Amino acid sequence: MLATTSPINPSPAPLMATETSLAYRIHLHERGPASAEAIKRNLELEEVPKPQPGTGQVLVRMKAAALNYRDLLVATDDERYKTRTAAPLVPLCDGAGIVESVNAAPGSPSRWRAGDRVLVAAGSSWKSAEPGTDGELDGTRMLGAGDIDGVLQQYFVADEDAIVPAPDGLSFEEASVLGGAYVSAWNALFGWYTPLKAGDVVVTQGTGGVSTAALQLATAAGAKVIALSSTPEKLEAAKRLGAAHALDSGDPEWDVKVRELTGGRGADHVVDVVGASTIVRSLHATRQGGLVTAVGFLSGSEKHDLIPDIIFGAKTRM
Repeated sequence: MLATTSPINPSPAPLMATETSLAYRIHLHERGPASAEAIKRNLELEEVPKPQPGTGQVLVRMKAAALNYRDLLVATDDERYKTRTAAPLVPLCDGAGIVESVNAAPGSPSRWRAGDRVLVAAGSSWKSAEPGTDGELDGTRMLGAGDIDGVLQQYFVADEDAIVPAPDGLSFEEASVLGGAYVSAWNALFGWYTPLKAGDVVVTQGTGGVSTAALQLATAAGAKVIALSSTPEKLEAAKRLGAAHALDSGDPEWDVKVRELTGGRGADHVVDVVGASTIVRSLHATRQGGLVTAVGFLSGSEKHDLIPDIIFGAKTRM
């Protein structure tokens, strides 16, 4: 899910007035499949009014933002992302920054103070939920998509309960990835009805943000990770992060090898970030009663009949 991070330090001349700010905006000069050229044409750096927090809100001076795969689709209104982009739109949903000011509701002291290091929560409709429940997340109402401005700007206004403290031991760039890649990976592993436990076998796909986060979290929880990736360098990187085994994702029988490595039983959990081209093999690689969590759709959206594989093999969570 996560592609890269970037400090928000635009290069244009200093601001001319204290009540203005800078923001990157999508203008959709070109719609369709996401490409580097189309994104460059659509993304423009603009001077905008400096936002002001309303009652119960905080003003965050953004220091870094994380780029996720879905942000590339949003930038060109790619039909693979289900929410249509309403331009002009400030993109990106994950970021970290410093609280600049607080506008607390009367009689309700705020937990936040100017200078606090914080992360912005990507899901504007989701505040909290117990593990093993669906909570209240509305996937169509996310920052940096549709008509909801995101964090690729110098200043961002957030509700007081839509930010969380940034870990002291991480830089802003490092902290900015937690809300997307690491929360997605945590939910995939621990947030459903059969949370991961020590000794389980987990399969991860690739070395992108969500897969790397899942590898690290699963290893920290005492699970055994079988990592898939496409090059020897990436496979070695996965081993350095704690993978017990590393398999070539280009091998058309990687699911068979997962079963061999588990004595024919299959993995307890597969975190599938690719989608249509791997979901059947993910089910084949999973033990009966195991869990496949579909987190991404990197390969497209072609349809497959999964019912036989689900009934006679694993269960799945989309």
